[in-house]
Amino acid sequence: MNHMKKMTGLAGIFLLLGILVAFNAVLKPVRIRADVTEDKLYTLSDGTKQLLSDLNRDVTLKFYFSKSNDRLPVPLKNFASRVRDLLSEYESRSGGYLVVEEFDPKPDSDEEEWAQRYGLQSQTVDMFGLDGGLYFGVVAVSGNREAVIPVLSQSAEPRLEYLLTRMVSEVSSERSAKVGIMSALPVNGSSAMNPMMMQQGGGRSWAVVSEIERQYDVEQVDMTATNIAEDIDTLVLIHPADISEDTLYALDQLVLRGGRLLAFTDAMCITAQETANPQMMQMGMPPPQTESDLNALTSAWGIEMTPGQLAADEAAASLLNAGGGRAQRNATWLSLREQNINREDIATGSLNDLMLPFAGAFEVAASNGVEVAELVFTADDGYTTGTMAARTGDIDIPALKKRVPLALRVSGTFKTAFPDREEGLKESEDPGVVILVSDVDMLADRIATDSVNFMGQTIVQPRNDNLTFAVNMVEQLCGSEALIGLRSRNAFDRPFDRVIELEKQAAFKWQAEEERLNAQLQATQAKLSQLQQSRDDGQQMFLTPEQEAEVKKFRKEVFETQQSLKEVRKSLRRDIEMLGVRLKAFNILGIPLLVAAFGIGRGLWMKKTR
Repeated sequence: MNHMKKMTGLAGIFLLLGILVAFNAVLKPVRIRADVTEDKLYTLSDGTKQLLSDLNRDVTLKFYFSKSNDRLPVPLKNFASRVRDLLSEYESRSGGYLVVEEFDPKPDSDEEEWAQRYGLQSQTVDMFGLDGGLYFGVVAVSGNREAVIPVLSQSAEPRLEYLLTRMVSEVSSERSAKVGIMSALPVNGSSAMNPMMMQQGGGRSWAVVSEIERQYDVEQVDMTATNIAEDIDTLVLIHPADISEDTLYALDQLVLRGGRLLAFTDAMCITAQETANPQMMQMGMPPPQTESDLNALTSAWGIEMTPGQLAADEAAASLLNAGGGRAQRNATWLSLREQNINREDIATGSLNDLMLPFAGAFEVAASNGVEVAELVFTADDGYTTGTMAARTGDIDIPALKKRVPLALRVSGTFKTAFPDREEGLKESEDPGVVILVSDVDMLADRIATDSVNFMGQTIVQPRNDNLTFAVNMVEQLCGSEALIGLRSRNAFDRPFDRVIELEKQAAFKWQAEEERLNAQLQATQAKLSQLQQSRDDGQQMFLTPEQEAEVKKFRKEVFETQQSLKEVRKSLRRDIEMLGVRLKAFNILGIPLLVAAFGIGRGLWMKKTR
């Protein structure tokens, strides 16, 4: 009897195992995932889902990763795993039109040869190059069209979904996007520039134009054009000074027929002044127009840039040379940071540093048919001021303060700004997109780039994120509808926000102390210079008692300030250490106490209910 019970028990166990194996085999192709992260890091954006659901041709994503390399660091392996999961999500959402293939390009293998053919770049994991190389990239193929991400880096993870979606969009489209560039400034290196600018390399195309030309088929459009070619998908308009009504009408029709417009206007363009040709001025020709706007066009959408007014923000004020060895903060020369940039938009979500000298200010009113999204803006206590006050730096802060929009995305169904014209479109048939930026100088090389001489060659390096901003906008407008408004994926690491805030507070206090020290230094030097001028010739080699007293006083102030700086650093370390102690105490003692309290409480409740 006992033997029969044992056999029955074993049979039941084997039957259960068989059921589990069969169950796993049946459900293996089924992917059930739940994204419980706060920022939905593993959930595709609506734009990507739309693009994948609309695919009507086969696309292959080839994922190259040297997973057999035994020298790979763990963070890189984890990142590769997340990339693999994201690619699988693309495949599952495509309705069978998109297939993911994974390759491990080992040294001297066929996979490595194909990786090199596609242009993937081998990276070195160890400093001696003994690891055989690391390939980590993605290739999109559809028919005879290809797109490549040569190297995937963890720093690009917030934009990874956008990069992959853009690749799919590129290879699934029939042709490459065409970009038109129209400007009243010599952005293409015109010879009519200031000869001094030519000597400084001003004869070259602006870096932003060169970057766009690397990625797209670019056509130059004359500022007097009365018709924009049908094959231009996106028009980049830079400083449309003295633009005619006929040209404005051409822009109007471009937008209504579905073309994209990226317009940089300016209430006070200093670049226009700098590029003036002195010979033209001597011949009595008028100086270049420093103001430009599209109000005659955008007012139909409820948007205008206030003439003669500049945006100001005390928190974003830049330190400028005021002459005479003095430095002065100017609230209209804006140095913008993360808090001034739309973090939810894919084109701006990864930007951290923008410089907008003397930017204009947009006024936005409600308008039927279009939606307005602010991409760049001042702080909530921003304001506007006149151009003359900005030139002198003598700015009066008004009582009325508000957030001032500096860059806008306008999307929706547009209506014509020229309803009285008989010919042409009166309203867009499909939703369109226009991006408006209230500054032109941000694109100029001297604001956006630094030139470095390296072994006889001039290398242009970004000074800030200005170029990235412009190229991201063009890139987004040239993409499919799915790319516009695609959000930026948040970072997978979760920083210690409280520690970062403590560091910011200490850094601000440190900066204030440093500025005070510099001010004292200048005042003391001025006093010493004044005493030097009042001395007799025979005293030139010696310090007077007054000078000795001033020097001693200054040295004392320097010592006291340095001591206060040390106290700031000590306070910072003390606050961070105390925060760490509290976290450790909570982790070591708090959690066990909570578990114990729960157990005791549950035990008492169970005893009470019996």
